[in-house]
Amino acid sequence: MARKIDIPKDNNIINVPIEEAMPDNYLPYAVEVARDRALPDVRDGLKPVHRRILYGAYMMKAFPDKPYYKSARIVGDILGKYHPHGDTSVYDAMVILAQNFTTRYPLIDGHGNWGSQDGDNAAAMRYTEARLTPNALEMLRDMDKDVVNMVENYSASELEPEVLPARYPNLLVNGAFGIAVGLATNIPPHNLKEVIDATLLYIDNNEVTTKELMEHIKGPDLPTGGIIIGKESMLSAYESGEGKVTLRAKTSIEQLENGRCGIIITEFPYRRNKAKLLQSISEMTGNKKHQKVLEGIVDIRDESDRSGIRAVIEFKKSMSKEEVEKVLKYLFKKTELQCNISFNMVALAGGKPLTMGLKTILKYYVNHQKDVIKRRTKRELEIAEKRFHIVQGFIRAIDIMDDIIATIRASKSKKDSIDNLVKKFQFTEIQAQAIVELMLYRLTGLEIKTFEREYRELEKTIKKLKNILEKERELLKVIKTEMKAIREKYGDERRTEIIENEEEAKIDLEDLIIVEDTVVTLSKEGYIKRIAQKTYARSNTNVEDIEYREGDCNRFLFNSNTTHTIMFFTDQGNMYQLKGISVPEYKWKEKGEKLDSIIRGLNLDKENIINVFSIENINSQKDMIFITDRGYIKKTALHKFDSNYSKIMALKMKGNEKLIFAELVDKSREEKFLKIETELNFKFTIEEPVIEESERNSLGNKLFNLSDKDSIISVHFSNEHNFSSFKVAVNSVGNIKINEKSNSNIKECNTDSESTLLFFTNRGKLLYVPAFLLQNIDKEGINIDKVNGDFEEGSEKILNVISVKDFKENIDTYFFTGNGLIKKTALEDFKTENSSTVVYKFRGDDILVNVEFMDKEKDNDIIIITLKGMGIRFSSQNISHMGRIASGVTGISLEEEDEVLKGFLCNEVYKCVEIKSKNKEKKIIPLEDFKIQNRAGRGKNIMLVLMGDYIKEIKVKRRG
Repeated sequence: MARKIDIPKDNNIINVPIEEAMPDNYLPYAVEVARDRALPDVRDGLKPVHRRILYGAYMMKAFPDKPYYKSARIVGDILGKYHPHGDTSVYDAMVILAQNFTTRYPLIDGHGNWGSQDGDNAAAMRYTEARLTPNALEMLRDMDKDVVNMVENYSASELEPEVLPARYPNLLVNGAFGIAVGLATNIPPHNLKEVIDATLLYIDNNEVTTKELMEHIKGPDLPTGGIIIGKESMLSAYESGEGKVTLRAKTSIEQLENGRCGIIITEFPYRRNKAKLLQSISEMTGNKKHQKVLEGIVDIRDESDRSGIRAVIEFKKSMSKEEVEKVLKYLFKKTELQCNISFNMVALAGGKPLTMGLKTILKYYVNHQKDVIKRRTKRELEIAEKRFHIVQGFIRAIDIMDDIIATIRASKSKKDSIDNLVKKFQFTEIQAQAIVELMLYRLTGLEIKTFEREYRELEKTIKKLKNILEKERELLKVIKTEMKAIREKYGDERRTEIIENEEEAKIDLEDLIIVEDTVVTLSKEGYIKRIAQKTYARSNTNVEDIEYREGDCNRFLFNSNTTHTIMFFTDQGNMYQLKGISVPEYKWKEKGEKLDSIIRGLNLDKENIINVFSIENINSQKDMIFITDRGYIKKTALHKFDSNYSKIMALKMKGNEKLIFAELVDKSREEKFLKIETELNFKFTIEEPVIEESERNSLGNKLFNLSDKDSIISVHFSNEHNFSSFKVAVNSVGNIKINEKSNSNIKECNTDSESTLLFFTNRGKLLYVPAFLLQNIDKEGINIDKVNGDFEEGSEKILNVISVKDFKENIDTYFFTGNGLIKKTALEDFKTENSSTVVYKFRGDDILVNVEFMDKEKDNDIIIITLKGMGIRFSSQNISHMGRIASGVTGISLEEEDEVLKGFLCNEVYKCVEIKSKNKEKKIIPLEDFKIQNRAGRGKNIMLVLMGDYIKEIKVKRRG
């Protein structure tokens, strides 16, 4: 037996449900990550690790005019004092601050290998050296004047700044990028001169608009240059703090020394790997998808050196400059030579992450500078007033210096001499100490003048400093003066070019495509390819020769063009589209590529393609006709599918409904017939309805009512309509047959392919069945639940059936219930699009015993017979019309434990009723024997029923 191990109890473990623990702990964790690691502070634009790097180097005195320090030493000092994380995080952050292709104005001056634009990593920290740049010193200036709050480090052994003074708006100047928990930030860098000019404008006018600020800040100014396109996009991003603009590499087309044309790339997009980008272009030349467009490229080389960036894409001699321009546009479209630069300007303000526009960032920065200048001024005023007080004492002491010297000589000690000066001459203790410590040479006449001059200067300084603290206008003037000095000292020219017109960024592939007629094949499993029509015409084009894998075969073969748009409609109601040029080109026998690997979002394991169309002109006068497996039809204009998205909704469907038919038709065509087959083997042809055009994401119109147990599996257009007339017979349990011989146990009616059959049940339900569903059923017949799933077999019975064309028939429906109620409702009141409806509202425990129909022009009497042999006859005129779900009126007043067994209309074709009881008593009663009475009476006894006996069967006999 295994020895039992005693596990010590951990008192730190708290038993709490995880769903309660997660919200309580995850949110604080997310906030800590955002605040302490991932997001910059809006005031100095630095994350904590960057701030610690600069402050740590500052405390080590790694100034620009000092020798470089080993990077490992700086990192180690920062780790030991300020940063409670790994050395890699500190060194990686320091590398970013040192790279001039990542940081617009580097804050670390690196010596050694600090990485490259090709994605090369910096050398290990033991090999590189670093020190602060002059720009970094401006971030740290006046740190010794108590201008920012100092907080304890992770071990409470050192103090570190909560934020740096930041004498220029570093958040905008150098930008920031980072990912927190549920948050991210991406602020592109900007030009120092432009940002300072915008800040000065904001200081002068706090109500300035973003558009006015953009007169100074033209847009991002990236370390790697490039071209930014789209002024409106930038304005939107600067106003909301979110958005994106197009960034393009700086290129030119030149004639090379060998006489060939070449694309010269001198500036690559920001934070894009130069080597990988050139490699991706090289790989595209061997990819069948791009090969035709890029076949003119013969060489791709990187000629970058110390003098700058230069990459060359060389072309064949046969390529003209116009053709090379097309290739360049294609590369812009398909590679990261043109990409988007995102704005997600999230920063910490008051310790909380906020998404800020340009104006908001400047507001927080200016407020920070006000605070810095106020604290510095207070510190300087404190020092000046202290010195002024001492100089006041010197000047006064000079006039009585002989007495002071005598007093000092008579004192026993330094402290005694200070106390004596305070008592005898009323100096303050600070003045007395300064006088005692004053050297005798300072008593010369020249030095006395120096004290007087210093007194006057201190007086002016104190007045100036107090003026700054008391008047905000003076405070702002100081900020502006100092920022202008920084602009003049460190400002440089913009590197990134701005093109205002957004249209410049749009590249229409239609202009770049080599126009060519093609043939496209698509297999059952989704393998697609194209082949030039010329090649198709002169090759063996038997689809059985295509080398599909076992179980796969060709499903679609159609003509197309490289400029066409190919639309794929799936059973899930989606439309996927692909440009003809994007279909991969293969040889005839090759199967091609899987379509869902080409179109993003398509999953052929979950969706099946039902039809494909090659569209030359999306705005042509054509419509799409859709039919679903639940019998809904919809028409949508082709131009409604004009979209830049590869996937859009073709139509809206309910639940598990599927699209089974999609066809492209001319707007001017005449409607045809629809040949339909269902899963339960119903085959019929119906007239295509005339329907209005509707929007893409709307539901269709119902073609006909279809049972929930059935679904459409096939639809085809047809020019012929199989119209027929026939007789329908149905028994009480819902078994339906066609052209069956009449008998007393069935209800029947004549109908045709264009009519609707109405089946009434004893539960007050009306079932609708299109007659065309039944016209081709076999002799065995079917149950009604196959064509209308609302019939509850076993719990309800069919009482009668009638055929209607358009519900305009001049017919009334009469309902008879077991509790003696009767109701008359016009047939037209039952018109609905549903497959069933309620036609009778019961009072208590009741059911219908019969439903009959009568022409409104006729006035037949009504006869009701009960279980206990009571009968009544009254005129149908005694009943008023009632609504569809009304409860009816009393036809006969029943005795206790009696109920209606039969109710019917006294038609002229009827002769008599034959009544049989449970005890096999039988009686035939001519209809003339039923005398007219008032409705709702008790009736009269038409057959004597003994105790224990009751009427079991009533048959209405016809004449002849």
